[in-house]
Amino acid sequence: MPEYVKLEELDALLSVPPKTGHFSDVVTDLEYEKGLKINFGINGQVCGSKRIAMGRTIIPPHTANERHVHLSAEAAMYVISGTLVLLLGPEAKIIRCPPGTFAFAPEGIIHGVANASRTENVELVFAYGGVPSKEAARIVFIDDTDNVYPPEGWDVEE
Repeated sequence: MPEYVKLEELDALLSVPPKTGHFSDVVTDLEYEKGLKINFGINGQVCGSKRIAMGRTIIPPHTANERHVHLSAEAAMYVISGTLVLLLGPEAKIIRCPPGTFAFAPEGIIHGVANASRTENVELVFAYGGVPSKEAARIVFIDDTDNVYPPEGWDVEE
């Protein structure tokens, strides 16, 4: 059965107030995932979130990030524009994701993202579930020194 409270009692139950913001108001991270432009709009640092990190990523033309694993978080993505190339699993399976595609990487799954276009950006929204930051997600990058990554054919425009 649902719990009901009087409107004037609600503030006593809230530990973090709601907040809004525009991606242009937050710092763009250009270093963490090399080649990508990442804006964390919701996380512990920006708004006090306790269990979710969310942001917007721009993948410039003909760019692939380093593949990685979130050891302590699920990752979800939604493609807004462009065609995302999702590189999934140890074999970096190529999955093309046009605008409107939702993608999900459970914790512990190797993944990378790329943009095969030579002219257009890929824009996506992402979220890490259960954690308030990229640090809490425990992201580790794969050392692909001895591997062909990104895999052959990732940048074929279709």
